[in-house]
Amino acid sequence: MPVDEIGEIAFRAAGFVAREAAGLVVDIAVEYIFSRHTPRLFHAIGRRMIAIATLGRKRIPSSLRVVPKGMVPRPRRSDWLALWVGVATSIALVAAAIYTVICFV
Repeated sequence: MPVDEIGEIAFRAAGFVAREAAGLVVDIAVEYIFSRHTPRLFHAIGRRMIAIATLGRKRIPSSLRVVPKGMVPRPRRSDWLALWVGVATSIALVAAAIYTVICFV
């Protein structure tokens, strides 16, 4: 086997491993975001960020509402907005913390 073929095989294997690892990271992240208690955390973060951004004019109700027995919870559009704002805010805060550590270390 020439060296070029060995390099090509190694490059393809590394690409395969990287794609599988990235897929696993995405699966774990989505599973974590939509686990039992984590959405409440992200929803609460999103609610607070929306209240801060609108200077308290827009308030989204708490995610701790009680659903009557036998009924299925039906999230409103504002609940989804608060959830995704919370996820985005959390990602931005983690990225800012990592960037700060990298810059000062």
